[in-house]
Amino acid sequence: MVLLRGGLELNISEVVSGSLRGLFQAFAYFFLGMVLIAVFLHFVMNWDWIESFILGSILSQTGEVVIIPLAKRVRLKPQSVILLSLEAVMTSIFNIVFFYALMQAQLLGTFNTLGTATQILLNFLVGVGVGILMGIIWLKLLPLIGKNELAYVVTVGYVFLCYFISDSLMGSGPLSVLALGLVLGNEVQFLKFLRMRPADPSFIELKNYLTRFQVEISFILRAFFFVLLGLFFAISLDSLSAFVLFGLPIIGILIAARFLVVSISTRGTPMYEERSPIIAMCALGMTPVLLSFIALQSNLPMADLYILIVTNVIIVTNIITSVTAAILQFRKKNDVR
Repeated sequence: MVLLRGGLELNISEVVSGSLRGLFQAFAYFFLGMVLIAVFLHFVMNWDWIESFILGSILSQTGEVVIIPLAKRVRLKPQSVILLSLEAVMTSIFNIVFFYALMQAQLLGTFNTLGTATQILLNFLVGVGVGILMGIIWLKLLPLIGKNELAYVVTVGYVFLCYFISDSLMGSGPLSVLALGLVLGNEVQFLKFLRMRPADPSFIELKNYLTRFQVEISFILRAFFFVLLGLFFAISLDSLSAFVLFGLPIIGILIAARFLVVSISTRGTPMYEERSPIIAMCALGMTPVLLSFIALQSNLPMADLYILIVTNVIIVTNIITSVTAAILQFRKKNDVR
């Protein structure tokens, strides 16, 4: 739902022009963060390399549930919003693929580099392809149902179908939904490219209603996300120790990695002026929590500690991002006055 809203509000020409930069930032941040975390855990905390890289692969990401709505809310430049949106989606793909590859390496003693790279490419290409194709199909079908009072509900069901089909074909479901939203949000350009007749008023009305409703859904999901974090967090001596020994150094590593990557990816662009808030938009999503639970179910040696560290890092990075957003909003309100 959050990604659908993001796609509906993005400009296709700006996405195309900023896609390579977004892909670079996503991969560079994920890879640098994973390696630096692994080096810290191996040389400072005396972990094995494989255990260090597994935790690094879990934590090197940003969460779209928080990042995308807040980036729009604080009115960053459109290019900055696109950069953060693509980064959030792509780092989740890297998260999942590398985690499973590294977990297999620990359990079976094998790591397939070519297979991992192929899986990432397949996730990306299938995800984008399915989303664009199903978006175009829906552009054709919507005029037939646009006047129906349940057209919005049918559209939401279609979004879930798009996610399911992409995931079944080994693509990225979230990326497909983002691409589908991008097609629906830029129907003028797509209809012109496909040489189809312009959208009728019923479609425009449905699109506006869809966009407004997605704002409310995004707020509900974001609130539920923070409630869920509170349920996962337990105040204990073990949790405090994990935060001091692991959480704080890892957060410092992630912010340092973001500083370097964002400085490079935004240099020479208008986004360079907004590099500080882009760096501070470091909130992790729910994917790391889910991966740490999978590690626990798979009986990985350090799984109990993974959950404690991951929960602490998620909470603190979300606080950093939320405070940054609040400060930006306060400053912009004062500038207007």
